[in-house]
Amino acid sequence: MRGLRLALAALAAVVSGLGADAGALAQEVRIGTEAAFPPYTFRDRAGELRGFDIELGNEICRRSGLECKWVVNDWESILPNLLDGKYDVVMAGMAVTAERARRVAFSLGYETGSNAASAILVRSGEATSDLPRVGVQGATIHEDWARAMELRVSTYPTLVAAVEALFAGRVDEVMGPEAFLAGVARNAGGRVELAETFGIPSGDTAAAFRKEDVALRETFDSAIAEMLADGSIAAMTDKWFQAGDGTE
Repeated sequence: MRGLRLALAALAAVVSGLGADAGALAQEVRIGTEAAFPPYTFRDRAGELRGFDIELGNEICRRSGLECKWVVNDWESILPNLLDGKYDVVMAGMAVTAERARRVAFSLGYETGSNAASAILVRSGEATSDLPRVGVQGATIHEDWARAMELRVSTYPTLVAAVEALFAGRVDEVMGPEAFLAGVARNAGGRVELAETFGIPSGDTAAAFRKEDVALRETFDSAIAEMLADGSIAAMTDKWFQAGDGTE
């Protein structure tokens, strides 16, 4: 009889443990994003979050049965605040790099890396300098690239701030994602133009997690793999990137 009671107690402990794990995963998941990097993530005219990563993150949560909440955070502190527990995952058009992978764990890539489509934006009709002042968004692959080329680099918290510096004459050009800068040029009434387009070697775009949050990362991986296989991610890519800046 004593053996039966011990066996039942052990079984109850196992079931209780399973329930605790399932409950932990079913809690609200907070997704950190920048909301200033179209077409991946931005606010529309009504102030609502939109973009490729927003739609993808919402669909991952729906398929996984997760309650998800978006948390807007500045780009430069987006990984430190993930590690500090301000949210549970980052989805913000983030490319996998060796330096980032030392700090966080990444999901399966949902956009294949190779050469990130990039561009140089300049004021229209102005002569180019031999040593231009280049504005970039800080903590990005574009900052890394510009510094590796030993350019005169000024960093800004957002791409919008870098473009504003170009309009104000504080920098001579802006380096950043082609999709974003092409949208700026298209809507600026001829004041600025793309001077050059090129590719920067880049890893896959993926979601970032604290390394210890294995169960949550595997849940996202499962949904991403399913969506890659059924064509959902390809359809979202066509939707958000075909308009250039993703805001149309």
